[in-house]
Amino acid sequence: MPAPVRPGVFVGARLLDGLSPDAIADGILVTDDQGRIAAAGPAARTAAPGDVDRIDLTGLTVLPGIVDCHVHLAMRLEPVHDQAQRSATDLVVRALQTGREFLEAGVTTVRDAGYTPAGIKRAFASGAFPGPRTQVSCQPLSQTGGHGDDWTPSGMVVMTEMSDLPSGIADGVDAVRRAARLQIRAGADWIKVMATGGVLSAADTPDASQFTIDEIRAIVEEARAAGIKGTLAHAEGTAGIKNALRAGISSIEHGDLIDDEGIDLMLERDVPLVPTFSINFTLMDAGRVARGEVPPWAVEKMKYLFEHQQGSFRHAVERGVRVVMGTDSFNGMYPPAELAYMAEFGLGPHRAIQAATIEGARLLGLADQIGSLEVGKQADLIAVSGDPLAEPELWRDPARIVFVVQGGRVVADRRGA
Repeated sequence: MPAPVRPGVFVGARLLDGLSPDAIADGILVTDDQGRIAAAGPAARTAAPGDVDRIDLTGLTVLPGIVDCHVHLAMRLEPVHDQAQRSATDLVVRALQTGREFLEAGVTTVRDAGYTPAGIKRAFASGAFPGPRTQVSCQPLSQTGGHGDDWTPSGMVVMTEMSDLPSGIADGVDAVRRAARLQIRAGADWIKVMATGGVLSAADTPDASQFTIDEIRAIVEEARAAGIKGTLAHAEGTAGIKNALRAGISSIEHGDLIDDEGIDLMLERDVPLVPTFSINFTLMDAGRVARGEVPPWAVEKMKYLFEHQQGSFRHAVERGVRVVMGTDSFNGMYPPAELAYMAEFGLGPHRAIQAATIEGARLLGLADQIGSLEVGKQADLIAVSGDPLAEPELWRDPARIVFVVQGGRVVADRRGA
């Protein structure tokens, strides 16, 4: 079990609160014995108790912990013959390991976008295992032959069955209602809908729209009726993006081929875009292709999408679409790099930080608890070497995140490294 939370005073750092683009050059942040922020501000005007631990972060920039709204804790890219050897226990162990890796990299909160059972979020919440604050969507919902259907042309289905992940394959309004209810019964905080084809699915293309508006609307209705957090749509093709939006989806994941009509719908309904640039580069990595982790036909689909995504993302940002950080990351990936991609492709360094902090917290319904360095919120914070507003490329370097705190507990301290 984790050690009790101890109050602390963090001194000497530049503070970026996740709200303002202006940093506090010489800041103090005080945490209490409940793991919350008790005070934060300039050293000259912020009282700090003298009888608690003082942690010197001189030369570092302190920010809120990263919120990644699209991860897959139990997944990894690997050749088919390796996938076939994975048991349910192997996937649980992988999810726990990946959660710890992400937390130590500064990701203090995640939304898992599929294939992770609710028991993982409970394991992290209990403190039995170190990991991010986690919301799950259990098994994604897919039509037969859709992006979530792991059928292959040989007839083999490459999917490790887990007893607490009900099947998500369904067709027709009544069937998708039942599939949604099964995920809710299994502990889902969100329902994920495969609204288009995808890159790694063998039987479709990213342009293909999947599920009808009526089917998606039924899923949205079930999520609302159950009072869970919401719904998210894997949506890459133009028509499928708009189908999901018209049906009432809560967030659009990827959004590679979105057009102006789709952007209009997002703005009208205040639906955020979760772009997931990180997975694009992972799927186009020559080493992964050579090792058989990514099939060549998937690389071609990814290149096609990426050529369009950069332009469509810039256009969505220019028109005012709200952006939330998501990486589509899993074991072996480094989520903070997404901030550098978002900044580079049109969001800029400050809005990239907001996408990874307060905007992510807002999407997850946690903006009153996390996402900014404000008094009363959970003391989730990271300290990086350098100034991420002037040097957003620092997010690509794991060595630059040197200190991580979650709920007032220090989970990584690499200041002497």
